[in-house]
Amino acid sequence: MKRKFALPVVWMIMIAMLVVGTAPSSANAAASSRPAVGTYTLDYDIVRAEDNSVSMANDYFEKPAKLYVTGSKMTMQITINHSAWTTQFKVKYKGKIVNSTVLKTNTTKDTRIVQFPIADITNPMISQIHVTVPSYNYDHDYTIRFKFDRSSLKKVK
Repeated sequence: MKRKFALPVVWMIMIAMLVVGTAPSSANAAASSRPAVGTYTLDYDIVRAEDNSVSMANDYFEKPAKLYVTGSKMTMQITINHSAWTTQFKVKYKGKIVNSTVLKTNTTKDTRIVQFPIADITNPMISQIHVTVPSYNYDHDYTIRFKFDRSSLKKVK
């Protein structure tokens, strides 16, 4: 009689351990949305604001981005090519549209490196750009989104 009772109890304990061991905790879920402290590269696509189609603006940005994770902050650096045409670059951060900081400009290569705060790399990040091409009399504002490829995240430091 002891054997009949012991076997079901053992199975119940094993199943309970399996379920508890694989269930994501809120701490694990939060940690997985934010990389550990360090410097990383991260691929991304620029997609249109209204759908997941790749935007023409995708070609205006060099890949990968650099992601810096320190303490409670994440900062991203990207290189914009056709810098003379992309006259403004802003991002949405914590509900507000903020300017990026220009770190370096190379007029010969027509590039600039910009830096901005980022709260999340698991969801697309809204960005606003202003494109001006005087030779074509072109002057427009666009809302675009950065769609990050988390599987490409590589630690470099």
